[in-house]
Amino acid sequence: MPVPRRAALASLLSLVAAPAFAKPALDELVSQLREGKDFRVRVQAALQLGRSMDAGALPPLLAALEDENASVRAAAVAALESLGDQRAIVPLREHRLDRSEAVRKQIKATLTELEAQVQNAPRPKVLVKLGMMKNGSGVKSKRIESDLALASRQKLNELPGIKVLGEGEDGAGRQTPVVMVTGNVEQLRAAREGSSIVYTAKVEYVLHTMPDQSIAAKVSGSASAQASEQEASDQTRSAQLRKDVLEAAIASALRRAPPALLAAARL
Repeated sequence: MPVPRRAALASLLSLVAAPAFAKPALDELVSQLREGKDFRVRVQAALQLGRSMDAGALPPLLAALEDENASVRAAAVAALESLGDQRAIVPLREHRLDRSEAVRKQIKATLTELEAQVQNAPRPKVLVKLGMMKNGSGVKSKRIESDLALASRQKLNELPGIKVLGEGEDGAGRQTPVVMVTGNVEQLRAAREGSSIVYTAKVEYVLHTMPDQSIAAKVSGSASAQASEQEASDQTRSAQLRKDVLEAAIASALRRAPPALLAAARL
């Protein structure tokens, strides 16, 4: 399912700090789904993960198909339909014989929806192979590269006529041209401006014509968000805001990508 895109102001995308904290962070929802002692907490966490439209929500939702509580399993299945990630089709098929009739019915409905999306999807003009995703920001965090890869895959798949190949696929033997996309987080920092803390992110993508991997084009984008000193001192909120700014910079860059992808594919 397409995700509504934030409006950009030139190459700088500004975010208001308060809305970034209106919903629980992805990590918090995942923790609630995995560890919540009350099944109702797990149900709500699953449903919110489905509405998050975050590719990182897929693994915990698939894991929740094994939850001991049928309501949680049914919520996870419904959330997978909301998430719209077709990689859930095979795992859902494997759970069609769930011991709960309600869960079986929900799986059947979700599979019908996801399989219809596959059948109705137009043939892509360009296949994208995700290459190396690097963190050149100087911020030491293993999650930055994984966040870059996940958000890049999601945003690229939202572009018209573009389909991202799965991990391990190289597009060999297909008639549709393949472009490799590598990415780099050039900046991810927080700096004081007056009484506020401003978070800034800059990313750059390099598009490579395949199979020779020659550089065909580059696209870049940036974003910023403002927070109070109190908000910035909260570790959880600060991490979420940093992630939101990075995702906004990714969206800013990839909005410029379609013409470059077509050119790299020599179309």
